[in-house]
Parts: sequence; C-alpha cells; structure tokens
Amino acid sequence: MTKAFSAGKLRPSLISVLRSEWYLSEEYSRKAYELFDYYNPIEINHSIPLEEKKEQMTIWWNKHLSLLVDSGIHKRDIENVISSWVIDLRPWIREFLWVLKEYNIPIIIISANWLWTDSIKMYLEKEWVMSDNIKIISNEFYWNEAWNAVWYDKRVIHVFNKDETVLKEFPDIYNKIKDRKNVILLWDSLWDTGMIEWFKYENLLKIWFLNEKEEEHLNEYKKAYDVILTWDNDWDFIPKIL
Repeated sequence: MTKAFSAGKLRPSLISVLRSEWYLSEEYSRKAYELFDYYNPIEINHSIPLEEKKEQMTIWWNKHLSLLVDSGIHKRDIENVISSWVIDLRPWIREFLWVLKEYNIPIIIISANWLWTDSIKMYLEKEWVMSDNIKIISNEFYWNEAWNAVWYDKRVIHVFNKDETVLKEFPDIYNKIKDRKNVILLWDSLWDTGMIEWFKYENLLKIWFLNEKEEEHLNEYKKAYDVILTWDNDWDFIPKIL
C-alpha cells in the first residue's frame, strides 16, 4: 500500500527507523542490529529450506518483540515513527479504499510488522483512509495504563508463516468474510500467497508488486501471480478491476 522507493532509494521499514534513529535507547539499537545481522542473512538465503527459515524467523521475531518490551517501548514511540517521513501511500490507494468502503467490501491486512497492529491503523487514520471495513492482523503488544508495552501476543506473525495464520483464529474478522468467495491478493513477497491458504475461496486474483530486481525474479513470479506490477507501480490498475 505504500511506496517502496523515495528519490530512487529503497524506503526503510518502520522497525528499521525505530532501530536506526534511537527512538528507544542506544542499548536497544545495538541489540536490535545484532539480531538483524545474525538473522537477516538466513531470511534472504534461498538455499535454506523453508521449514528451517520459519523456525529461525520465529526465534528472531520473539527475541525482538521481547527486546522491545524490555527496552520500554511506549505507544508514543510508535506514533513518532508513524509521523516520520518514511511512509508514503502509493497513487490511487485512496480511490481503491474509497471503493471498498462505499460497497462495504472487507480488506484484510495481514502484516509481519513488529510495531503492533495499531501502528498500521494509526497511519491509515493519519491519512484519513481508515474505515470499519479494514481489518488488521499483525503482532500485538499488551499495554499497561501508562501505554508502556508489558508483553506481546505469542501468535507471532513473521515473513514466512502467513500460510499458518488461520483466519478462523480471529473470529471477529473471519465471520465477516467467511461467506465471500472472491479474493484479490495483493502483496510484494512470494511467500505472501500463503495468506489465503486456509480460506475457502472460489475465485482468486493474485497481484504482485515487483519493486526491484525485475530481471532476476520476473520469470519465477510469473508462475505464482496473475498480474505483476513492476518498479514501485501505483494502484490505478486495481480500482479499474473493481
């Protein structure tokens, strides 16, 4: 939903902004970088079997979420990251979301985001596009009355286990979509096709945003997706379909 590049440079993730700009502490940033330096090579290594990657990513996500809690992350820290320059909606996103809202079509966001489900909600509210038909499934913190995180939901979602994120485990969301049989799947990772693994659909349109390394990956992704939009494309194609 957001642009991958700005001025020709890859935009950092929210967690990398929190890590690199010392929103928490120097100690948090040091430990977070240590985790990244160890686990990221595993994440991007194509020769490592998927099951082993899943196991290692689960360890990484749990360690980092625990580190965030131990480092005293506050809701205010997430709000500050959301307000930074790092996020920018793609063109035509607003039109896309307005159509879905007008016809009460559910949009389910499944995210491996480290910074809490509401970080996504906060950003959509800031951009005036959040509505009741948007449902978000992501990693969750538990907060005290002062809005400091005290622990996190053990149903950890990372980049490789979205195929195991069973919608029935989220009944408030599942009950709203269980009778819908047409799905448009949108994302920018080959592994995200698993987001509808356990959903009983009849028609599925898979649209992939191939933001970089087109020559390296295009043929591989053609086998997995129905439509490929290359190089940080906008969303005008999708409202036209709707």
